Amino acid sequence: MNPSTPITPRRWRDLAAAGALAAAAVAGAALFGPLGAGALPAGTPPTDGQSISASSGASDTVFSLTLATPNNVCPGDTATGNFRWNTYMVPESVDPATLTYNASGPIAPSAGVFTQPLYSSLTGAPQVNKNTAVTTGQIVGTQTVNFAVFTPGQIPPGTYEIGYACSKAGQTERYWSTRITVTASPTGGPAQITWAVATTPPVTTTTTTTAPTTTTTTTPPATTTTTTVAGSTTTSTTSPGSTTTSTTTPGSTTTTLLPTTTTIRPITIPITVGPSLPATGSPTWRPFIIWALVVFLVGRTVMLIARPVRLRAPKPR
Repeated sequence: MNPSTPITPRRWRDLAAAGALAAAAVAGAALFGPLGAGALPAGTPPTDGQSISASSGASDTVFSLTLATPNNVCPGDTATGNFRWNTYMVPESVDPATLTYNASGPIAPSAGVFTQPLYSSLTGAPQVNKNTAVTTGQIVGTQTVNFAVFTPGQIPPGTYEIGYACSKAGQTERYWSTRITVTASPTGGPAQITWAVATTPPVTTTTTTTAPTTTTTTTPPATTTTTTVAGSTTTSTTSPGSTTTSTTTPGSTTTTLLPTTTTIRPITIPITVGPSLPATGSPTWRPFIIWALVVFLVGRTVMLIARPVRLRAPKPR
């Protein structure tokens, strides 16, 4: 464009619309990150299908972790989706869903936390940063493993999560887990440990139901005594717990009224106490609704900016 050429109003409107769209895109990326990012939120349960070939052993016991079909795949493949598969071993206090990975394997969430991959029993190499099958994303090329590469004291006694994980850009996208308990033992091979598959205690739900309760209070009926004297009538009404004295004058009638007693019948509403449902995180549809509002507002702004300016002809004098 020639610098000496003036910018027309239409060109100004086009530039303003493009700027508005760019601003919306930047704001959306800053607020929500890339749309469709798949990193797992904390607390995501493992994928089913992982099994272990031995239930216990020492540090030099060879075992394998097997993934059953159709759950033995990553969300995408390495060739087109940049997915990788890794192995991990972390204490049970660490959530495998939140682990991140680099070329060396899982990264410790904080200093001093035991975080290791699983090592091949054939070569001693860590099983990390591996390629998936093309197109299917299947986890292929797995090897048997053991703990023989560790020295005494390197694996602290405790309960650990071990398994496979699919990652993309270092973030966990899917994982499988088996829980084992490690015990120090001088006869436990190179690492001087023994291990056994830990049993996961069943989830127990207790529900307490309170039956409805009705309390009824009954007051005995009042007693009425009538005494007749020549030329007069005396009526006395006595309620339980009170005393009434009546004086009768011949030829007259005396009536004493006592306050009545109100029966109160309390009603108890039954209440059932039970477990509450745990929160499962933010709804996945919320970002899409917000994005829809942003797109609507931007579109409206563009329409207003792009609307041609109508000039009214001056009125004839």
